[in-house]
Amino acid sequence: MRKKKAEHPNHERWLVSYADFITLLFAFFVVMFAISQVDAQKLGRFVESVNVAFALQGVFPEAGPQAALEAQGSSGTSIRPSIVSPKPTVLPEVGPPSRRAAQLYRQLEERLRRLDRRVRLRFDPRGVVLMLSESGFFESGSAEVLPDSLATLREAAAAVCELGTPVAVEGHTDDVPISTPVFPSNWELSTARATRLVRYLVEQAGCDPAKLTATGYAEHRPLGDNATAAGRALNRRVDLVVLTEPGEPRSSR
Repeated sequence: MRKKKAEHPNHERWLVSYADFITLLFAFFVVMFAISQVDAQKLGRFVESVNVAFALQGVFPEAGPQAALEAQGSSGTSIRPSIVSPKPTVLPEVGPPSRRAAQLYRQLEERLRRLDRRVRLRFDPRGVVLMLSESGFFESGSAEVLPDSLATLREAAAAVCELGTPVAVEGHTDDVPISTPVFPSNWELSTARATRLVRYLVEQAGCDPAKLTATGYAEHRPLGDNATAAGRALNRRVDLVVLTEPGEPRSSR
């Protein structure tokens, strides 16, 4: 009878378990890394929009948003303090360029008094400006008008068109870069928003198309400081400039 050879113990079997462990550990860290990545631009704009909306409605006390940020930061979430500012940027005071502009301002103010703060009036060297904020009328990075803002837009458009005065529709953004398949830059986005509102004024409000123009200025004509959240929110807007002055001079800004 042949004698059976003795089997030697395999001292490298631990490598199999070790390799499985390393593979699982690698997969775990890949998943953790993936879910920890946040689109900083979208997060910043979301926080800004919420802050501006609450600030306009007086929901937060003056130190409320900052205190909320500090509490969130203490829990381990890193957010720059400059993302939220409790006070909206104050518009520069510009007087009426003419008696006609002052008269139209009062007329529009009376007509739009019942509207919310998404529509704001100011003077410009060219006439009177109706400011439509991005947060009130557009999704971030989109030129489509929000459905819940159509009633407000209808009132503002009717008030402007009834004047029978030339209107320059001007799109503006903040200085945060944008690059999407639809809008490669802020130039395209600001121009598309202005054009979209011109179409609305003509097709829905009955404005004379010969008295309308559409222009996009991207981030190059700011009203607020792009270093603050409230300033960037103020800059993301579409202006309806009611041109009352002869020669329609451009703003110095």
